[in-house]
Amino acid sequence: MSASGPERHLVVFSLHGEHYALPVDAVREIVRYSPPTATSAASGLFQGMINLHGKALAIIDLSSRLGRRLEVSRATRIIVVEVRRGALGLIVDSVEGVWRVAREQIEPLPARVAADLGKEIAAVGEHLIMLIDPEKALGSALPRAPRRRRTAAPQSDNQIK
Repeated sequence: MSASGPERHLVVFSLHGEHYALPVDAVREIVRYSPPTATSAASGLFQGMINLHGKALAIIDLSSRLGRRLEVSRATRIIVVEVRRGALGLIVDSVEGVWRVAREQIEPLPARVAADLGKEIAAVGEHLIMLIDPEKALGSALPRAPRRRRTAAPQSDNQIK
């Protein structure tokens, strides 16, 4: 997650009392929470789908990855995140806003820390903010497209006897 300049713009959100952030350029929009429709693939991280602007959007719950249960409140939001395989919605407790964080406030996580969400942390005031790498943490969360069955090529009329 590199960007040029003296500061980085991050969408900061909270989840179970902890602060996390995504690069602003990875966030398409933030919407009010809407319960996802369960699908046969819904379990754990993948919660189902919602209809957003006439298109199906996969919804994931990062709480399950953190060993917690999702708790929905009036402040709960869905952050629509762009990853290489498409877009997905990330359920969060609340969105704190877009913060400008100076590069000197961001440092690599210690090697001992299990970091399947990202590799950096920022110390901003009293807050420690885990910087999420969208591709690493969320890219594989999208359900795989079903494989298409191969069918025999249709025969032309002159081949049918």
